[in-house]
Amino acid sequence: MRRWLLVVAALVRPTARSLPWTLFAAGWALGLAIAAVPVLFSTDLPAEVLVNLVRTAALCGAVGMAFVLDDPARHTTGVPPVPRPLRQALRAAVVLPAVAAWWMAVLAVLRAGADTGEWAAMPWGAVTVEAGTLWALALALAAATVRFTAMSVPGPAVAGAVLALPVTAGALLPPRFALFVPPGDPRWDDAHVLWAGALAAVLTTCLACAPEPRRRFSGTPRQRRGKA
Repeated sequence: MRRWLLVVAALVRPTARSLPWTLFAAGWALGLAIAAVPVLFSTDLPAEVLVNLVRTAALCGAVGMAFVLDDPARHTTGVPPVPRPLRQALRAAVVLPAVAAWWMAVLAVLRAGADTGEWAAMPWGAVTVEAGTLWALALALAAATVRFTAMSVPGPAVAGAVLALPVTAGALLPPRFALFVPPGDPRWDDAHVLWAGALAAVLTTCLACAPEPRRRFSGTPRQRRGKA
């Protein structure tokens, strides 16, 4: 255990330097701007507008998260001694504090544009679950792309898939399974049970797609028996 802790500590700095922070910052800046611009023109935004703003900001953050597993050197380096699940978990862990700080900034900006009573009544915990699910979905799609394809930079494709999610969910899901429901809607609680289930599912997908694929030994029959 101590050896692995030392390995993780040694990898934190190079991992942080290898991440595409510019792309993350672009998504975060866009999300923060989307939340801030309406606040500049109104200090009494209704609950439905606040929720839509925070969902749009969360989607921008998910687009940034789509690039967490991008590694242009994936096919040019030798087999690394550190297993892929640890490398991917470390990349996500390095980004997570920055994502949390950005999310708190988004909520703080929206608080400035909300009536005090309206803000107190807002289900921010439920909306944060939605945001966390979107971010985890981006990671899961990136992990699946890395696991099952030869792509070394899955970010652009995953970002497009994440952006298409609201339209796809609205078009394909029946009303009783709607995910993006307004606050006060009778389906709100049921929708967030679905969100919680989706969060568990995408986190499980991340774990399932993290390991390196098994490579089949392609030698002669005698070599294969020797390999076994």
